[in-house]
Amino acid sequence: MENKELKKYLQTLISQSDNRAKGMTIDINGNPLFKRGIFFELNDIINNFLQKGTDPRIIVMPGLRGTGKTTLLSQLYLSLKENNKLYISIEEAVRRFGVNLWDIIEAYEEIIGKRLEELDEPLIIFLDEIHYDKNWSIFLKTLYDKSKKIIVLATGSSSLLLREQVNADSARRIYFIDIYPVSFSEYMLFKYGKKKINTNNIKKAILSSSNAKQCFEKIKNEEDKIKEYLLGVDKLEIENYVKMGTFPFSLNLKDQNIAINFISQIINKVIYVDIPQFYNFDKETINKIDKILYLLSDTLGVSVNKLSSIIEMNKETLSNVLRSLESSGLILKILANGSHFKQIKKPSKYLFSTPSLRFSYLSSRESIVSINNYKGALLEDVVAMYLSKIVPKYGDNFLTYDVSENGADFILSCGEKKIVIEVGSGQKNCKQILETNKKINPSYGLIISNDELEYIEEYNIVKIPLSYFLLI
Repeated sequence: MENKELKKYLQTLISQSDNRAKGMTIDINGNPLFKRGIFFELNDIINNFLQKGTDPRIIVMPGLRGTGKTTLLSQLYLSLKENNKLYISIEEAVRRFGVNLWDIIEAYEEIIGKRLEELDEPLIIFLDEIHYDKNWSIFLKTLYDKSKKIIVLATGSSSLLLREQVNADSARRIYFIDIYPVSFSEYMLFKYGKKKINTNNIKKAILSSSNAKQCFEKIKNEEDKIKEYLLGVDKLEIENYVKMGTFPFSLNLKDQNIAINFISQIINKVIYVDIPQFYNFDKETINKIDKILYLLSDTLGVSVNKLSSIIEMNKETLSNVLRSLESSGLILKILANGSHFKQIKKPSKYLFSTPSLRFSYLSSRESIVSINNYKGALLEDVVAMYLSKIVPKYGDNFLTYDVSENGADFILSCGEKKIVIEVGSGQKNCKQILETNKKINPSYGLIISNDELEYIEEYNIVKIPLSYFLLI
């Protein structure tokens, strides 16, 4: 390909970028899509750079497909009045021209008539789907070093996949902001205009209390505010959120089947586009991944031996497939609690990164009545989704589960503190937590269910309504 062909493409892209970005920020009826909370955080970062030249100057936003990353990038692009901005879909450029990021930047330098090191004014670069260039992290590091006049905002595939490609030298320059599925507060804002309330104290109560009594008292102090927020919210709304509301695109869709079809498309693109880019699986293995997810939707604890027999795949390949599904952001792997040796010997629990993924599989094979039998699994998905977001990713923090019969759903370890968590769709008793307490000495236990807020002094347990937990 001649350089002039790429230059012509970029010139056309620059002239049409505003219209293309506008198309990404409206719904099918032409109404503006809602701005997620992360938009305002990123907007502040950009403005600080423009006013003061401050870091971070390289922001990478990984996340599961369908979580609104491209819409977010387009909204940020349109929010800027500056002319010195560049928006590029790396997927489109790579697939259409077979170029890399440096080819694109060099062509852009020719268009503007100067090298990036010679820039007089700040330049804001938006790069969508940056992972389509395997050398993206080296590119960003070099770009950071080239000029202090440049800020880059880039989206990419899941957090694990992107972080695996970053070396220590690049990591010092790249600021990661994960784009998570839609929270219940965002869901209520988007659908009904309910403004989010400050629930930092609830989050601190759940993660940072010394015992159940302190946890209960902290949440009790917030209860009037919570109840006022939830006033008039139908209980079915929580169920709708869990089933379909964690993807932004589903919020404007009235037909559940259309939403399920969109989710299936997301899954297929991860399987047939993203995973082959990072993992060297043969065609037969790739074609079995959807079946693996289908089987995972019906269970929680997975024996690799049993699963490999069912799908006729050797254990090593299956383990790599499960790893690829975790890295791509489709599933969360919860290890069995205990020593490293025990974690290897005992089956891991695989949850979907958002309950909407599981629900799409359940809907393909079960009646609505039968789906009710999976409510517990869907709620485990949403609780794990929340915990993976709020629990610090640094230090000695991790989530496990009690593999024994009647053991608790989760054991949250924050340093030396352990919190035992049980999740359920109906009324729950303390049996599972007490069973797990025999093996460890937790700071307290939490039961997340449809019950009222309650402190059970005898067992050092707090019952937290699911509706409260979903507000953190």
